[in-house]
Amino acid sequence: MATVQDRIRFPWKGGATQIPLDSLLPIFLLPLLGYIAAHGVWISVILFTTLPSFLIYIHYMFMRYNSPTKFFLIWTLMSIFLIFMIFEMAVVNLLDIRTDENFSFIIITIIMLGCGCKTKLNAEWSYLKTDSKMEMSTCDETPLVCSDCRKRVSSRSYHCNICHVCIVKRDLHCAWLNCCIGEKNHRWYLATLISALAQTSLCSNLILTTACHPFKVFGSFMLPDDCSDVYFDILYGVMFVTSVYCILVMIFLLILLINECWLISLGITGHEWRNSTRRSLCGLVSNRPYSKGFFSNWWEFFFRY
Repeated sequence: MATVQDRIRFPWKGGATQIPLDSLLPIFLLPLLGYIAAHGVWISVILFTTLPSFLIYIHYMFMRYNSPTKFFLIWTLMSIFLIFMIFEMAVVNLLDIRTDENFSFIIITIIMLGCGCKTKLNAEWSYLKTDSKMEMSTCDETPLVCSDCRKRVSSRSYHCNICHVCIVKRDLHCAWLNCCIGEKNHRWYLATLISALAQTSLCSNLILTTACHPFKVFGSFMLPDDCSDVYFDILYGVMFVTSVYCILVMIFLLILLINECWLISLGITGHEWRNSTRRSLCGLVSNRPYSKGFFSNWWEFFFRY
């Protein structure tokens, strides 16, 4: 396996660049699974029930052993690319998508990509800038010294074993963006979640209400009613599978967004919440020395850093 992975290289200026096997896997796996799922309802049910479990398990294993990987980042980029291309190349041409709906989808996608890029680019601004290292004997005596990188840290700086640096107000290491979420990119991360949630919900609704038989809820807002005919054509099956995949992503993003809003309201970071006891009632009865109240916590989140 090591020999095969060593031979997977991409020609580049200055010599061939080695491509990790985990980075290549989503490029082939994601479109293959989508194509297979488009062949029947039971295949779709099996794949879409096992796929979340597979991704959760892989994510758990990488996070448990602190293994750096670009698998989830490539999966994210490949998902965005496939959703956008299927929508623009197939859905817009074959289904009844209005110009303003397509324009809204493109704008939201651009906003989502911009927020995601800012989240990743601003991640380094949350790195602890102190370069003063100390001996291990001093680390044992001083509580505000990181025992991993032996740097003086602030009271809310925590070490990331994947990035190998201390992060100011570390919330989590986002494997899907392959960066840590800290003080300087937390707002961009929240904006990424909101825009991605808007993009996937719009995409799934537009596909389902045009590929299936829709009914009006109020005004021009519609919901799908009967989707029994989508598997009679492979292209319609691919579009339907794309919408179902968007719904799964939308549920995942909604859970993340609710969790982030809850932690911000409590005035604690994700790292502090995960280190609290299980009897803290989701942080309600945990020790929150930095919380200043609901409105002050949100004010500080948006305007203090």
